[in-house]
Amino acid sequence: MTAPPAAAPANTESADIVVVGAGILGLAVAWALGQALGRDGGRSVLVVDRHPPATQATARAAALLTRARGDAATAALVRDTYAAIAALEGELEEDLGLRRVGTLHVAAGAARVEALRALVAGNADPGADPGADPVEWLDGDGAARLAPCLSGEAVERAAFMPLDGFIDPVRLADAYRRSARRSGVRIRNGLSVRAIRVERGHVAGIDTDHGFIAAPVVVNAAGAWAAGLAWSAGVGLPQAPVRSQYWITEPRPDLFPRDLPVLVMPDAGAYARPELGALLFGLRGRRSIAFDPARLPADTAGLELADSDGGWETLEEGWHTLARLCPPLFQVGIAHYVSGLSTYTADGRFVLGPVPEVEGLFMATGCCGAGIAASGGIGRSVAASVLGRPEPVELSPFAPGRLGAVDPFSPALRDACAAARSGKTAG
Repeated sequence: MTAPPAAAPANTESADIVVVGAGILGLAVAWALGQALGRDGGRSVLVVDRHPPATQATARAAALLTRARGDAATAALVRDTYAAIAALEGELEEDLGLRRVGTLHVAAGAARVEALRALVAGNADPGADPGADPVEWLDGDGAARLAPCLSGEAVERAAFMPLDGFIDPVRLADAYRRSARRSGVRIRNGLSVRAIRVERGHVAGIDTDHGFIAAPVVVNAAGAWAAGLAWSAGVGLPQAPVRSQYWITEPRPDLFPRDLPVLVMPDAGAYARPELGALLFGLRGRRSIAFDPARLPADTAGLELADSDGGWETLEEGWHTLARLCPPLFQVGIAHYVSGLSTYTADGRFVLGPVPEVEGLFMATGCCGAGIAASGGIGRSVAASVLGRPEPVELSPFAPGRLGAVDPFSPALRDACAAARSGKTAG
């Protein structure tokens, strides 16, 4: 075994654990570490980010907390997020605004019905009472009664999961942040991380624009910038920044009531949810746009305007298919367009847990458009992995090296990650 890195000089800032990234995943990991170490009187935790907390991808998320996911491990992470929300509400003594309107998964044809049945069956919690997470199967007319904006004629079958919902992503991220701070976690913004420093196979700390911070453990939760940061430690992540986008109609509460369920419509490559009397809807499109992680600016707010079509191509190609399922869209105007960068992997799974090649380096990235929904589960399981404790959800399906050696700047990888977003069918 190699020797650990030498002790830092006395005047060097230090922490026992540094989390890079104050988006929702970094804050969730910090929250879970604070919960564990606060009880044990343990190690110091520092979160660093060049931006204020939750102002990048988190602030632009649709934040659907749909539990039916493409694999059982991801579904388990989402279930843990519901438990995290309940725990935060109890600790902070406040309602975090979880909107339990349910999710209506819509199938427009026979083939999609079979895929939907498989999706629902594959996401049941094996340890729960069968009635704990109910599913109601509806025909087209039943779906249209539940969601009047749907066309009953266009829907073959639908599965309603009444306990699902959505949440304000910034509010949830802020709850993680406040709880973490209560547990003694320090959070610093305005600090740009340039590299992870590795000495003799061990993490030594991070180099920033304000100097070196010594730490034997680093959790990389840097979102769109995570691949570039990992590369500074010699690690290639199997992910790329991919544009995510949604639109919000003009307010029409008569068409889109407050209690409208979340709609997942894979036949249209779309999802939708109510938004203050309007309809928020996303279209994935046949061609998602991925970006080179080596060329990302410090702030991604205007990146889509310079490097893409501003969403018009996706809207044009998907609009009529979606509107056939949801005819009121023919009657309303579009009031807002929102886009940002998610991180997608070629196989559509998160990138979580330890990096075997570098002792002390952990990942919490590759959100694949589900970072808000899985945040609580990711926080708890990554924190457990960092502390050497049993993981509430086994992280091996999300291992950073599961796809072998990758070049994170490869155009082929970017294409594969973009295709993973375009082919996504769950919430």
